[in-house]
Amino acid sequence: MKISQATLSAIIVLGSPIVVASANLRASEPAPSIEEGRNLQNNCGGDTPPAAAWHPTYSAGWTNGHCRLTVDCNSPAYSTELECCKGAYGGQMSGECLKRLPNPPTTSPTSTGGLDVYYPDYGMTWSEGKCVNTRPLPSGRPTYDSMLACCKGAYGGQMSGACLEQLPSPPTTSPTEVGGVGLWYPDYETSWADAACLNTWPAPFNTGDRPVYDDQLACCKAAYGGQTSGACIASLPSPPTTSPTAVGGLDFWYPDYDTSWADASCKNERPLPFNVGDRPTYDTLLACCKGAYGGQISGACLAALPSPPTTSPTMAGGLDVWYPDYESSWAVAGCKNERPLPSGRPTYDTLLACCKGAYGGQTSGACIAALPSPPTTSPTTGGDLNVYYKHPDQDSNWAGGKCTNDRPVAQWRQTYGTKAECCSGQFGGQTSHACMCWADPCYSCKCTGAGSHKDTGNTCNLTCD
Repeated sequence: MKISQATLSAIIVLGSPIVVASANLRASEPAPSIEEGRNLQNNCGGDTPPAAAWHPTYSAGWTNGHCRLTVDCNSPAYSTELECCKGAYGGQMSGECLKRLPNPPTTSPTSTGGLDVYYPDYGMTWSEGKCVNTRPLPSGRPTYDSMLACCKGAYGGQMSGACLEQLPSPPTTSPTEVGGVGLWYPDYETSWADAACLNTWPAPFNTGDRPVYDDQLACCKAAYGGQTSGACIASLPSPPTTSPTAVGGLDFWYPDYDTSWADASCKNERPLPFNVGDRPTYDTLLACCKGAYGGQISGACLAALPSPPTTSPTMAGGLDVWYPDYESSWAVAGCKNERPLPSGRPTYDTLLACCKGAYGGQTSGACIAALPSPPTTSPTTGGDLNVYYKHPDQDSNWAGGKCTNDRPVAQWRQTYGTKAECCSGQFGGQTSHACMCWADPCYSCKCTGAGSHKDTGNTCNLTCD
C-alpha cells in the first residue's frame, strides 16, 4: 500500500529514534537506519549530515508536549532531554516533559525550598496571599530573589501580614525599638489636624500609594507643615517648642494670605499656616515684600521692615528703573519711575529705553518729550533717523509706496540700514519701481525726476526708449 503523495515532513518509526523523510515511501519497505535517516536530511543545509539530538514535539501541543531523540531540521536541538524540557517547556504546568525523564524530579519542593526564586501565589486572595517557591513556576509570574523581597514587592501594604508571617523570622506587628520598618509615612486614617507620622508594620497602603520618609522629622515637615495643633511635631522624641525662637521664628518669610492684599505683609511665624510648597517662601522680609506685594499702594509690607524706605521718591527720581504709565491713554502717556512699582509692569533701565519699548510709534511724542533733552519733532535735513522702515500709511499704497526714515519709528516696524535694503524687503516685486527709484534714480527706465535717465545731465548708464 502506497502512502499518499502529499509531502510528509517526518515519519516517526516506533521503537527507533529515527525520522524518515520521504514523499513516496511504501509501508512494506524496511525502515532506514540512523545513517540513512541522516542522509535523507542532507538537504537541510551544510555538507555534514545532522546528528540525532533531542527536539521538542510541537505536534503534541503545549500541555502534552515532550522531547524526543530524533533527527530534525525544523526545531531547536538539545544535547540532553533535560535541557530540551527546560528550554522548550519551561513553565509547563502539566510537567509532561519532565515526567518522561529517566529520573524525573519530584513535584514537591526540595529541602532547600524548591525553586531558587519566589513568586506571589495568585491562587489566594490578596489579603491572604503569600509568596512561594514551589515547582513548576507559573508562566508570566514575577519572581524575586528572596521571600522578603517578594512580600515587599507583591504584598506591600497587606494589612493581614499573611505574607510576612511566612518568613523564618517574621517582624512583629508592633514597632521595634529602632522605629518599626525604618521608614515613616503620614497617618491618613487620622484627621489632618490631629495626625502624626507612623512607621508601624504592616503599612496600611500599597507601595507607592503614600510618600515615605527616612526620619520622623522629615515626614512631619513635609506632610504636616503648617499643622496648627503641632500634633506631628509633638510626637517627636524631643519636640521643639511651639513658640518662635528669639531670632524671629522661621528662617524664611512667606506672604500673609489671611489678610487683605492691601494691608498684608510677610511673616516668619510658627507654625506654618499652609503645607510646604503651597505658598512661595523668601530668604528675607524685603525679598518677600518685593515678590509678593510689589506695587502695594499702602506700602504695608515695606513698612514692616526694620528700616522701611520712605513712601516718597528720592531726589534721584524714585526707582532706578522706568515703567510705562498704563493709567493714562497711550496717545498721551509716558514712562515713570515712581514708587511703588505696579505688579506685572515691564521695566527699563532708562527713560529713553522705556519710551522706545513701550511707546514706539506714538505720534504725539508725549513720552519722548519728557526726556531731559528731547529730540525735535520735525525730521532734520539728514533724514532724522539713520534707519529706514515702511510707514503704516504706505500699507494701502503698495504699488506706489516708499520707505521712510522719519521720526518716530512706527511700532512693530522692521528697520533697515539703507534705502535699497528697505525697498527690497518691503516693496520687492513692485512693478512701478517707485521705492527703488526713490532709493536710486538710475535703478530703471521707469524712474523719473532728479537724477533719473530723463534728467538733463544724468549719469545713468541705461538704454531706454
